[in-house]
Amino acid sequence: MAMSLSDSRVLIVDDNEFNRKSLALVIRRAGISEIAFAGDGEEGLRAVDRFRPDLVLLDVDMPVMNGLEMCRALRRNATHEELPVLFQTALDSDEEQVRCFDAGGSDFISKPIRPGECVARVRHQLEKRKLFNDLAAYRERVQRELSHARAMQHSLLPESRRIAAVAERYGLILDAHFETSSELGGDFWGVYPLDDRRVGFLLIDFAGHGITAAINTFRLHTLIDRFPMEDAAPSQWLSRLNGALKDVLPTGQFATAFFGILDLATDTLTFAGAGAPNPVLGVGADLRLLDSAGLVLGASRRARYADQSHRLPRGGFLFLYSDALIECGGEEHGPLGQEAVPAFVRDALAVNRLHPLRPMLDRFYARTRQPLRDDLTAVWIARRA
Repeated sequence: MAMSLSDSRVLIVDDNEFNRKSLALVIRRAGISEIAFAGDGEEGLRAVDRFRPDLVLLDVDMPVMNGLEMCRALRRNATHEELPVLFQTALDSDEEQVRCFDAGGSDFISKPIRPGECVARVRHQLEKRKLFNDLAAYRERVQRELSHARAMQHSLLPESRRIAAVAERYGLILDAHFETSSELGGDFWGVYPLDDRRVGFLLIDFAGHGITAAINTFRLHTLIDRFPMEDAAPSQWLSRLNGALKDVLPTGQFATAFFGILDLATDTLTFAGAGAPNPVLGVGADLRLLDSAGLVLGASRRARYADQSHRLPRGGFLFLYSDALIECGGEEHGPLGQEAVPAFVRDALAVNRLHPLRPMLDRFYARTRQPLRDDLTAVWIARRA
């Protein structure tokens, strides 16, 4: 089915009135009724700004300003650099065609005008223009909607004022970094004051990235409030969350998770893992990888999780991260790998003892290809000495 061109606008620029009328008669066969005219290049430029055509039919040889000069002027204007220009010329040589294309022409037709060829070439240029405009409008709408969705996703994460308030209340240093590999991602992290002496930390990474993974983070956010953390061990809470995610996640989708509770009164970190990358625990000069193994969330309703407890006194720290940190590499450097993370942290501490997250990220990006092929989240939690 032929595309309707009834709303298309065509400008005919030719110094010969008979040619202008003849061309108008021909292109009306394509269903085009909105036609404007100009007698030379200067008049044509003014008509382009006034009439806003979708196509210009342009004669080459004209007084005052010829067609080649007019086309060059159009291409120097960013507003008109994509405007289709169909040259009409009596010279049908390779040299003439090259001149037309070098001036910025989209195509050309030979004089005397052959009506069938003229209609076909006009229709082709206008249909291509419509498709381009439709695609550009669709792309703009998608980018706008993705931008809104990205802002919504970032709103799910702890904002800087909340992070600062929690850090002050519990005597912590909290630094965090969140970056998606595309407009949207599947990482999520949160900090949860439980009472005057306990605070919880959660990091979840849904499989994949992009829109599907981001939708899962919105699903997660609606579920978290259904399961109070105050009276549950981390393993119990993860089991409840796993059951709920199993009900809502499509088959084949899952998430890794770390959930830990820091008790300031007993200097104890108690946590449970669901296949998350192993966090780094630092106490004094001792840096170790914690075991956060466990069945991923959303895979099986029968999954069970185990609690582990470690001492985390004043001056100690916990470093949480998603798998992009250890799986993304560059051309000169391979992925960092799990076992290298403690040394990676130690080197950053030598640069900035209080806030090593920035040096870690600087080193990571220096060795990693951009853009990232997975979402990256990194959270530094340190008890003030």
